[in-house]
Amino acid sequence: MTERRPRAVLVTFGTRGDVLPFCVLGRTLQERGHEVRLVTTSDYHRSARGLGLEPVETGEGFEEILKDPRFEPLFHNYLAAGLSTLPLLGALRRALQDRLTALIETSLAEMRGADIVVFNPFAFFAGPLARELGIPAVRVMCQPLLPTRTMSASLFGGADRGRIENRLSYEAFRLLSLFGRRSFAEIRRRHRLGRGLRALANPLTSGLSDLHHIAAWSPVLSPDPGDWPVPALVTGAWQGQPDPEARLREHVEVFLAAGPPPVYVGFGSMFWGAKRNTEVVLRALALWGGRAILQTGPGGLNPPPDLPPNLAYTRHADHALLFPRVAAVVHHGGAGTTAAALRAGRPSVILPLLGDQLFWGRRVAALGASEAPVPLRQVGPEDLAARIARAVSDPAMANAAAEAGRRLAADPGVAAAADRIDGLARERMLR
Repeated sequence: MTERRPRAVLVTFGTRGDVLPFCVLGRTLQERGHEVRLVTTSDYHRSARGLGLEPVETGEGFEEILKDPRFEPLFHNYLAAGLSTLPLLGALRRALQDRLTALIETSLAEMRGADIVVFNPFAFFAGPLARELGIPAVRVMCQPLLPTRTMSASLFGGADRGRIENRLSYEAFRLLSLFGRRSFAEIRRRHRLGRGLRALANPLTSGLSDLHHIAAWSPVLSPDPGDWPVPALVTGAWQGQPDPEARLREHVEVFLAAGPPPVYVGFGSMFWGAKRNTEVVLRALALWGGRAILQTGPGGLNPPPDLPPNLAYTRHADHALLFPRVAAVVHHGGAGTTAAALRAGRPSVILPLLGDQLFWGRRVAALGASEAPVPLRQVGPEDLAARIARAVSDPAMANAAAEAGRRLAADPGVAAAADRIDGLARERMLR
């Protein structure tokens, strides 16, 4: 008789950086004998398949709506957004409602019969639903989100604003639950589940003691502050096992071989402000005059096809393969890109746009591996050109990045996370 395999349901959505770590985890769990079901928005199904996972069908994705020019002010300068954006938030909630309901429905259907549920904070609905179904649930954070009095919420930049204001910053996320208010009501009506899914419940603090917590970032960048309300396993960022057959695309290899190491410029899946970002980057590179390789694709850079010979572009490149061969990394400060640049021991120029990117920019600067971050929407060509020049020529910055890379190499990474998740799933199977 064939022994039943543990069934792991992974639920994640957000940006590409929120989804790819779960793909790495899914592959690792598969190698350990798990049946893995990945629930994410259809915007990232192609990426998941490229990493060897077959995602669950979830209907229409979110990206089409998020790219609507009406909503750009919500993302382009959200830290300074005021009450004037409330009508936009309402419109965004209404536009996403049916798709969010479908995503929750799909997640719930996949959870039935699961041995373990693993989710990211944007999919906070998975925790209460798993608890009602009697399934252990693991919340995976790619940035610090457990409340602490030592710093404000990382999604607001992580500055130390004093013990009281730091702690209160985590309460702002109650507004996120308003986005799912009608979807949660629909789930309760249809399935008699979801008692913990209520408007104004704080997704960062509700039910923490009922969950297991994994912090998928390096303690080199952000150590345990000592006052988290629950324990969390800090693993370091997740990177899959290198594929000995993996190669960069031929045109990238040709460009790399044609001269000294270039700088890399790419902004992940931050597509807001694409026209201006492209203009600023190209002008800055012209002023600087060195070699650079630009990432196009979801990050929004859209250079003309007739670039000068010192510039090249690629839609996608494996950071683990490319970054060790560049002189510096110009990026948005996403958790995954930041970790990849440091693992490669390369200095950064960090131009955050939203979320935790400003926080990671500050942490890298504190290590000495970059200058202080400047928001992408504020940087000008002259400033960017000067920052790139310093990043590729400053020996102190290069030494700090190399030292950070050596320290990050000691992180256990996804293996430690898989150990914990595998153990919880098999323990439930035994019960």
